[in-house]
Amino acid sequence: MSWVLIAAVVLVAITFIFLRLFKKKAPSDAGYLYKSAGPLFTPAERSFYGVLCRAVGSKAIIFGKVRVADIAIPQKGLPKSEWQKAFNKVSGKHFDFVICNSDDLSVVCVIELDDGSHKSEKRNRRDTFLKGVCSAANIPLVQVPAKKGYVLGDIQELLAPYLDFAESKHLKEGISEDRKDKSEKICPKCSSPMVVRVAKKGNNAGKKFWACSAYPKCRHIEAIAS
Repeated sequence: MSWVLIAAVVLVAITFIFLRLFKKKAPSDAGYLYKSAGPLFTPAERSFYGVLCRAVGSKAIIFGKVRVADIAIPQKGLPKSEWQKAFNKVSGKHFDFVICNSDDLSVVCVIELDDGSHKSEKRNRRDTFLKGVCSAANIPLVQVPAKKGYVLGDIQELLAPYLDFAESKHLKEGISEDRKDKSEKICPKCSSPMVVRVAKKGNNAGKKFWACSAYPKCRHIEAIAS
């Protein structure tokens, strides 16, 4: 009988030890092995974001870390395998910042903050790919070199043509006003007539530029040589 009692005590002890060890090793949320990645932006991105907010003001809304596939999708009519392959190429990539029209959240332009990593061959291939995607989808891509500090006027100058679009609900509302400035110039993207617009703010304020009359469907713009 004593042997049975000793065996029972040993069994209980082993069970207790096993449970203690298992409890230490098992994660608090078994099956969900994740942790917080920290702030959404790196310090460099956060610094630029502050200047970008001042440059954009209330004329548009800024989103950060937006997946490319949420903005540009493969064309319709592709075979299923080709469509999926094209989608996979953009599903794992994101734009640093996306500026949207505050009225309908349509994309005004996307911004890539180019730090030192963009000099690598791998990043160069990625940048070339994104340029091709944006060109095909007719989405303006603005590349900004990463710096320790930014001049507000410089950022406003880069964004002036696009923010002029965001400032107006529809470019077509003022199309009759622009008829006097319209020529036979045709948009190379969609073959619509081009019209002359005037930058209202920033370092380009007062300067004219060509804009597609099919906005917002087509956002192609061209500088006018002075």
